[in-house]
Amino acid sequence: MNGVLGGDLDAIGDDVDVIVIGGGITGICVAREAASRGLSVALFEANDFGSGTSSATTKYIHGGIRYLEQFDIEVVRESLRERRILALGAPHLVEQTRFIMPAWRWSKPPTALIGAGVLLYDALSFDRNRRAPDSLRIPHPRWLSRRRLLDAVPWLDRDGLQGAFAYHDTLNIHPERLLFAYAKSASVAGAKLFNHARVTAFVGSQSGGLFRVEGVRVSHGAREREVRARVVVNAAGPWIDKVLATLGRPTGVGVDRSKGVHVLTRPLGGPGRVKDAVFARARSGRHVIVSPWMGKSFIGPTDTPIDGDESSVVVDPSDVDLILDTVNSTMAPEADRLTVDDVEMTTVGVRPLIRTGTEDEGGGTYSASRRHELYHHTDHGVANVWSIGGGKWTTGRATAEQMVDRLFENELSGRRSRRFDSRRTAAFGAFAWAEDADPFLRAAADELVSLGLTTRSAETVARLYGSEYSRIADIVRADADLARAVGADAHDVGAQVVFAVTHESALTLSDVIDRRLVVGTTGQVSRTTLENVARIAAPLWGWDDRRIVDEVRREHDRRIVTTTHWRTPTA
Repeated sequence: MNGVLGGDLDAIGDDVDVIVIGGGITGICVAREAASRGLSVALFEANDFGSGTSSATTKYIHGGIRYLEQFDIEVVRESLRERRILALGAPHLVEQTRFIMPAWRWSKPPTALIGAGVLLYDALSFDRNRRAPDSLRIPHPRWLSRRRLLDAVPWLDRDGLQGAFAYHDTLNIHPERLLFAYAKSASVAGAKLFNHARVTAFVGSQSGGLFRVEGVRVSHGAREREVRARVVVNAAGPWIDKVLATLGRPTGVGVDRSKGVHVLTRPLGGPGRVKDAVFARARSGRHVIVSPWMGKSFIGPTDTPIDGDESSVVVDPSDVDLILDTVNSTMAPEADRLTVDDVEMTTVGVRPLIRTGTEDEGGGTYSASRRHELYHHTDHGVANVWSIGGGKWTTGRATAEQMVDRLFENELSGRRSRRFDSRRTAAFGAFAWAEDADPFLRAAADELVSLGLTTRSAETVARLYGSEYSRIADIVRADADLARAVGADAHDVGAQVVFAVTHESALTLSDVIDRRLVVGTTGQVSRTTLENVARIAAPLWGWDDRRIVDEVRREHDRRIVTTTHWRTPTA
């Protein structure tokens, strides 16, 4: 098996053990866990793999230090355990990053309490360095004096500044690519994964007061068919209730949705000046994380409750203003404040939060728990369906492990589980489990440079694909022109476009640019780059020249409309 995603629906066969609805990190991890333990699995994602919340993160695998303010100790401990597991499983796609948490005289919580939280966070990560190579080891936190803090972060407001606590969390360098590594792990284990495949209905039979689900109806391109399964796992994230609504009966699931927006700006402090992530908390109590990423500053998130469906999830001018106002209020008077003109792009995702009925009393979605819940719907008259509510990127593997355990205890109790330990298994494409990736990355980059890639492009390919870089190298060997970058604004090369279509089920320009390559995540994409990508992919998609022109125009217009919306002040 070679980890190729997508294909024809007929490849599934008549029935499977498990159908997974949703191709975000949770659904992907469920597919990987179930298939690796010997079950036949089909996963259906209505849009593209990871195109929702999973690609709109703060780009960290973290314990969630701020959850300690809500005394959510169990979630923090689980997250810190998973932080280590994910890092050891994909060393080429993570980096340990120092976080700086400034403390002012006016800080709330006060400095002493912040320090206690940092020490507790450290204590809860007692096993963080178990089996970790030197490059992934995490030191104990320390106190930075005011002088050392300003040396590291010169743009901070000095008024009342006392110093800072410095601790470490794990940068998820390219969340889109790490998700694909786990998707390919699922594929290698035998799971069939389909993007742009929308589940339109559950199929089953009624017996007395019980509706027994026997599969789903799925639409994939021009094709629609029923797929039978012994059990269905609804892992649609913030939209699990929308999926369940097709049953036409109450299922006992409520979801609160929270919109998280991030902005990408010029690098605060100047190019290469600030190397640490900064937990910037304003006097208002609001906070954002300011992270150095790809030579720029990645800042966010917002955390605002929303209603509506997927089409209503957009970045509004007020979201951008909130982030900029929060950061600017923590900056020194002489520092160059951020404006909308400094924002190069935005991301938006929707967090699925467990509905407890107490959010209005406890501070809204900001203070809502990030725990997950497994819903079995038999007590609401529906059999053979589970839904996964809540959760977060970092704990996707743990959620999947628990979910598959429950399947073996219930609907699949007659099946034997094949031995598989996802806690000690590398993601697909990792050079090695729990080893320093740098020597492998250097060797891969050197080989790619010898084939005609620039040093920066070679480093990009090695980092994104890990051991799969050799497949990109093979494509370049067959066509040297594909060693060229896809645009002046990109370090991605043409061979990656070919690979995205032939091996990673990319079906649209957005699929390629926003989730297989890097260029769509680092700023505005030029029309020339869109055209270059389209012309490389066109023969593989069966597009003629007219189709290329139409698709490029459509994608360019979509991006312009999105950007214009958040750049246009409200009256």
